[in-house]
Amino acid sequence: MVAHSESVNSPKTQESVIKNEIPYSDSDIVITGISDRLPESTNIDEFKKNLMNEIDMVTDDERRWTRGLYGLPARSGKIKDLSHFDATFFKIHSKQAHAMDPQLRLMSEATYEAIIDAGINPTTARGSRTGVFVGTSISESDEFWLRDPENINGYNLLGSSRSMFANRISYAFDFTGPSHALDTACSSSLYATHQAVTAICAGECNAAIVGGLNLVLRPNVSLQCLKLNMLSQDGKCKTFDILADGIVRSEAVVAIYLQKAKDARRVYATVVRTKTNTDGYKSEGITYPNAEKQYELIRDIYTEAGINPADVSYVEAHGTGTKVGDRVEVTSIDKLFCKDRKTPLLIGSVKSNMGHSEPASGLCSIAKVLIAMETGVIPANLHFRPPNSNIPALKEGRIRVVDKATPWNGCYRYSN
Repeated sequence: MVAHSESVNSPKTQESVIKNEIPYSDSDIVITGISDRLPESTNIDEFKKNLMNEIDMVTDDERRWTRGLYGLPARSGKIKDLSHFDATFFKIHSKQAHAMDPQLRLMSEATYEAIIDAGINPTTARGSRTGVFVGTSISESDEFWLRDPENINGYNLLGSSRSMFANRISYAFDFTGPSHALDTACSSSLYATHQAVTAICAGECNAAIVGGLNLVLRPNVSLQCLKLNMLSQDGKCKTFDILADGIVRSEAVVAIYLQKAKDARRVYATVVRTKTNTDGYKSEGITYPNAEKQYELIRDIYTEAGINPADVSYVEAHGTGTKVGDRVEVTSIDKLFCKDRKTPLLIGSVKSNMGHSEPASGLCSIAKVLIAMETGVIPANLHFRPPNSNIPALKEGRIRVVDKATPWNGCYRYSN
């Protein structure tokens, strides 16, 4: 996904400014609202403060399970509050509310707030052709509702079915556009963004809510990751560092609101282009990344968007902090963005600050980039000391990791 913002100032709220001063066409798709629940961050403002103050949002407390259980790393990224929900406000029966996956409860709140953030009264959006596209992979609470047949009451199915993660939002807000829950693993929320943009461009909906959901509730799921040697033992996501040794599991619920520029009351950024592909067969295995396919995707998207990669000053990378993943991703980025470049390309990953929220991670990256665009400062990567010497672009200085808060200069800013 490619997005750009035009200034370092706060998002403009006057329609006249949007139409007369900013080079948008009426059909441009823009991000106009955002809301989130992120580790140690109740809202986007708290997330911004944590990023700018270089706060490590991954903690080692026992809010989810006892420290040391099954040999799991002690640290993970955790949302502060999963227990409170105003069911009456959303016109949800108490029996249903108690049998709902907490991801869905949080998504309901985030959706309302994202619409408000866009300057729109949610009641005026009722009946609108608004689509809902939610990226989600695993419900770590569904087994709880199903394990005791005596407690099954029918509400459990409606509360933990992943189709409801989108359909319940459409129902609660009376949206009549497409309503999908999408699972493409760690790319789920970005794939949902692509589907939303495609649907708006095709006239299937006039606006869209895009969500990304992930909660880390069951140690058994984390144990699966541990057995696959995916987890960082010290619970630190050391993206692009020579000591990078795996991911840190993290929670997130994020909602963004997409509209056409002609309908927008505020603009955070323009979605210039989205595109997807997949690797196909790989002799190394299904989880192994493919540098050539990554390169082909970003090459095609910039060619189709008509943007010179040399004009891109910063790339917010996937950046999981795995030895192979970092090397393959930076190699593909180097191949496209560093040709004919006069100064080093800046690169970063929000996973170093908050961990890997898996299906929600793409929207967490967007949240960080919007904060950087609005403030004019790129937050620092944490846990980065010596760059990975096995990545030539880092070793030779063509790409530089943002390891301290860095001004994002220039009138127009493009970011992946």
